[in-house]
Amino acid sequence: MKKRILLTSFLLLLTVMVSYSQNVDQVVEKTVKGDVISDLLKPLNEIQQLAVNNSPLLKFYDSDIIIGELKIKAEKRDWMTKLGFEAGAKYGLYDNLVITEDLGSAGSNTSTTEQTRYSLGVFLKIPLNNIADRTNVKQARAELDKIKYQKEKSEQELRQLIIVQYNNVLKASMNLEIRNKSLEMFKLQLIRSEKDFVNGKINISDYTRIHDMAVRSELEFENTKFELRTAIQVLNEIVGTNVTL
Repeated sequence: MKKRILLTSFLLLLTVMVSYSQNVDQVVEKTVKGDVISDLLKPLNEIQQLAVNNSPLLKFYDSDIIIGELKIKAEKRDWMTKLGFEAGAKYGLYDNLVITEDLGSAGSNTSTTEQTRYSLGVFLKIPLNNIADRTNVKQARAELDKIKYQKEKSEQELRQLIIVQYNNVLKASMNLEIRNKSLEMFKLQLIRSEKDFVNGKINISDYTRIHDMAVRSELEFENTKFELRTAIQVLNEIVGTNVTL
């Protein structure tokens, strides 16, 4: 059963990779035929957002943020256990001080009465070795803020990287267009030189020179196609999904 699951996962991954490769090849061939590369790609802002959504590093920071928030709650909860309320009621005989005044003379005595007394108060118990516990909450908040800043910085860098690689794709596409035009020109020159050589208008050296130039132009054209294909694949890898339409 385990081997069957692994085999199925491998075949699924292979299918996705082949599909991506075929899609990239189709985009390259369409570009050769004259299609504008920007029309074959998803919009730049959409590609950036896909990269943000799929970034393992940003997901790692999200997990750290959740842990940081839970840590702050735990520190607050530990602090609040030292704060509480107390109330009580006592019934019994109590001595009361009685002050009397009679014809300008004052006197005092005590009397005992039966009564119920109530009490209500707030207490805060902080052992001396835990006086600094409150700083743990501030430290946890500072650590959480640090993680958020790191995530924000990483997201900014990722968006910048997408811009750079997106422009690399556009650059490779422009190079391919130029190489394609150059190749077509050398193909025409080669056809003409072949006729001139057969008719004796040029010698073998001139024909060989034009032939070699056409071959070099074709090699440069194929290399530029490879560069465009690689640039798109790298962009796919950074984003974590297919960026072509």
